[in-house]
Amino acid sequence: MITGFNTDVKFRGLVYHVQTEDKGKVNPLIETLIYKGGEILASRRLPYAELIRDSDTEAVIGRLMEEQHKAMILEVKRGKFAPAEEPPSEDLSLDEIVLAYLVARAARPA
Repeated sequence: MITGFNTDVKFRGLVYHVQTEDKGKVNPLIETLIYKGGEILASRRLPYAELIRDSDTEAVIGRLMEEQHKAMILEVKRGKFAPAEEPPSEDLSLDEIVLAYLVARAARPA
């Protein structure tokens, strides 16, 4: 079982903490929270009840957790949660830009 991911991300001298966890089969939900100084700035939740029937559920849930975690880290690096007086800037590698595109594309309704 994957317990979760925790990453500290620095942006313009501020440290943001990104935490992703699986709430388990009883509450089939992947939740990612972004903190700054103990305050929750954002959350993203992905229900996965329909995946529980599959035999390779743990691997799929692990990939979903990792993708969601990376996507939220990218949002921090883009300055989405920076204080209003600081304009956001792009400090992203090519890999991060491609990942952001793929995550955004996957999030679009079919």
